[in-house]
Amino acid sequence: MPLPLVEPQTERPSTRRTASSLPLWRPHGPATAEAGLEFGRFRVRLRRRELLADGVPVELGTRAFDLLLALLEADGALMIKSDLLSRVWPGIVVGEDNLKVQISALRQALGKDRDFIRTEFGRGYRFTAAVRSIETGACQRMPRQRHEPHRRSTLARSFYRW
Repeated sequence: MPLPLVEPQTERPSTRRTASSLPLWRPHGPATAEAGLEFGRFRVRLRRRELLADGVPVELGTRAFDLLLALLEADGALMIKSDLLSRVWPGIVVGEDNLKVQISALRQALGKDRDFIRTEFGRGYRFTAAVRSIETGACQRMPRQRHEPHRRSTLARSFYRW
């Protein structure tokens, strides 16, 4: 039985994008090769998906890094829990406990600057530090040593890396 022909759509329906529906920042092209963000003593290298504290790489899991990007993109606005869950775990049903664990890991990575992330109890989280966009022309080599804010057991370390 032959399949019926489907006429191509000539008009696309307009879609309105909200801040919560925007994807996490993804670099495109060579112009953004060294684009990043700075806050306090930290620098986020967007293309490399790396957090640096005083020029030293900070060990941070993928979900915690995505969470940091979502909070930074909010530019000081409150990010409600449901928006964070849908941005950091797109298409996956997870509980608020996962969000709490990743917020805790992110605060631990920030160390003494953990108060940059403020909890709005029952609502969500807000990033309070002043964030500025940076773009450097030359690639800089960073030290190979890792900044670990807290030593964990091997079992706990593997738990936070999933």
